[in-house]
Amino acid sequence: MLSRWWKYGLWAMVVVAIFTAAHVAFWQRIMVEKDFRQVQLVVNYEEIASLAGYKGLTAREGIKEFSQHGVSGVVLREAMIDDLRLNGDIHVFSGQELEYQLQDGTGLGFNIVGSNTYIITSNRDTYNQLASHMKVKLAGVNTYELSDTYVIETVAPYIGIKELGVGFTSASLADVQESGMTIIPQIRTWPGATQQSIIQAFDLYRDIPNVSAVMFNDDTLPGFSELLPVLAYELSKMDVPITQVEFFPQRGLTKVAILLDKDVVRLHTIAQNEMKRLTSAEALDRYTLAAAERNHRILLVRPLLIGGDLFKENMEFMDRLVLRLQNEGLEVGSADKLPPVPVSRGLIFLIGMGVLAGGLLLLERLAPTRYSPALGAVGAGLWAAALFLSPEFARKLMALGAVIVFPTLALLMGVKQEGRTPGAAILAFIRISLFTLLGALFTVGLLADAGFMLKLDQFLGVKLAHVVPLLIVMLYFPLLSARGKVLVEKIKELLESPVKLGVALAAGFMAVAIAIYVMRTGNEGMAVSGLELQFRSLLDQILGVRPRTKEFLLGHPALLLLLLYGYRDNRFLPLLLLGAIGQASLVNTFAHIHTPLVISLLRAFHGLWIGILLGLAVYLAIRLVSRWGRDTKWLK
Repeated sequence: MLSRWWKYGLWAMVVVAIFTAAHVAFWQRIMVEKDFRQVQLVVNYEEIASLAGYKGLTAREGIKEFSQHGVSGVVLREAMIDDLRLNGDIHVFSGQELEYQLQDGTGLGFNIVGSNTYIITSNRDTYNQLASHMKVKLAGVNTYELSDTYVIETVAPYIGIKELGVGFTSASLADVQESGMTIIPQIRTWPGATQQSIIQAFDLYRDIPNVSAVMFNDDTLPGFSELLPVLAYELSKMDVPITQVEFFPQRGLTKVAILLDKDVVRLHTIAQNEMKRLTSAEALDRYTLAAAERNHRILLVRPLLIGGDLFKENMEFMDRLVLRLQNEGLEVGSADKLPPVPVSRGLIFLIGMGVLAGGLLLLERLAPTRYSPALGAVGAGLWAAALFLSPEFARKLMALGAVIVFPTLALLMGVKQEGRTPGAAILAFIRISLFTLLGALFTVGLLADAGFMLKLDQFLGVKLAHVVPLLIVMLYFPLLSARGKVLVEKIKELLESPVKLGVALAAGFMAVAIAIYVMRTGNEGMAVSGLELQFRSLLDQILGVRPRTKEFLLGHPALLLLLLYGYRDNRFLPLLLLGAIGQASLVNTFAHIHTPLVISLLRAFHGLWIGILLGLAVYLAIRLVSRWGRDTKWLK
C-alpha cells in the first residue's frame, strides 16, 4: 500500500499538470486559433473556363464573375504535353510520320530520325514554354527555329512523355492576372527528377506572378525521397505556403512541410466524381465543416454541374457558402497561415508528469505495490530522456497514456455498487466526466503544436485509446464483485459460476457491438450510412456543433443508468461497458488536434447534457413500466 504522503504527492503533481496544461490550452492555443479565421475560396481554371463556355463567356470573363462572389484565387493545373496537343496548340509526329508528311526532310535544316518524337508549333510562346520545361525534365532534347515554325525533337517516345508537365500557358496566366485573382500553381511530378532539374524547374515556376500558395498534383512529390531537402529549399524561395489536400496523401509532403518550418495551409475540396452525387446542400455542409471544424483555410470549390442555368446556380452557391462561413465566425479573403504555438519543453515535461502520476494512482487501484515510488522515479527518468531524444514521439506516447489513464481511473473511482438518487447520480456523472476530461486537457497540452494542428503529425494509437479502458473495467468490476479474499480466489469463483443463457447472449451481443465500435474508430473506420449522415447533418444544423453519437445516444445515458442503479453485480456489465465507451470517446474527441479547441469543447458539452436527458428519460420510462406491474426483478 502507498503511504498517505506519497498519494498526496501524486495528486499534487496532477494539480500542477492541470494548471500547466490549462495555460497551454486555454491561453496559448486558443489565442492562436482566435486569429486564425480567414478562409480563401478558390476555383479551378479549367472548370471555370468550361462553365463560362456554357454561358457564352470567355475564361477571363467567367473568373471575373466569380471574383464578385467571394472567390479570390484560381488553381492552375500544370499543362501536360498532351493537353497542348488536344487543344491544337502543337502537332506531334514520330520521325517516320514526319518524313511521310514532308516526303523530303532535307528542307527543314536537320536530319529526321525515324524513332524520335517531333513536336511542331507555329506559336512562339507555346514553343518557349515547351522547350524550357522539356530541356529541364528530359534528356536528349533538341530545338529548331525555322522561319515561322518551331520544332522540338526528343529521343523519348511520345507515349512516355505525353503526361509530362510543361508549365502554364501565357493565356491562362494572363486571364487570372487580369481578373485580379491570386494563383495557386498545381505542379506535376516528373520521373527521374535530379537536383539540377528541380532547381531549374523551380526557376521557371518562380516566374509565375501573384502566387499565393503552391499545390502538388500527384501522390508523390518531385524528388521523393532523397531530394526532398532540395525541393524544400527551392520552395522556400517562392515565399508562399504549400497546400495539404485533405483525403489525398502525398508522399514527401510531410517532410517538405517540416523542412519549411510548417509553412502549410490545409486545403479541402470535393472530388469531381463525388460532386456529381451530392446535392448543393450537402456540398455546402462539406465545405463549411471543413473550414469551421478542421482548420482548412483554402476551399477549392468545384462547380455544380446539374441544374438549369448552371452559371447562375454556381454564383448563388458561392454566395450561400460565403454566408455560411460568416455565420461560423470565419472571414472570406486570403488564406490565413497558422502561427506557431509557443510551448516550452519544460511545460511539456510538467504535463507529462501529471499523466505519470495519474498512471501510478491507477496502478494503486488495480494492483497496489510498495514499489510505486521506485516505478515513479524510473518513469520520470524515462519521460525526461524520451522528451530529450525524440520529443514528438514522446509527446504522442504520453498523450496516449493520458486518454487511457484518466477515463479508466474516473470510472474506477466513480462507479459504486450501490445506487443513487437522480440528483446524486447526475452529480456523480458530471464528476466522472470532468475527471475523464483531465486526460483531454493533458492531451491538448502535450500536442499543442502547429504540426498536430495542421495534421502533419497525428495522435498515436487511436484504437488502443478506445479499447484499453474497456478491457480494464471489464476485468476490474467483475473481479471486484466476485467472492474471495485474494485475486486467485476471485478468478476461480468467476470461472466456476454457472452462465445463464441470457447472460451468454448478452455477452455475445456486447462482443459484436464492441467489434463494430473498434472498427469505426480511427481515421479509416467503417463507412457511414446515408441515413446516419443525414442525422449528423440535422444535428449540425440544430446545435451548430454535432456531438458524437456513441456518447449522447449510448455511452452517457448508459453510465447515468448505472450510477442510478449501482453496479451491484455482473448483470449491469453491458451498461458499464457502454459507459466506458462514452468516456473513452469523450476524451478522444480532443485527440483531434486539427479541430479547433472551442469546437471540441462544444461537441463534448452537447454530448453530456443530451446524454443526461436521455438517461433520465430511460430511467423514468423504466419507473413507469414498473408501476404498471411489469416484471422488473432484474433491477432488484
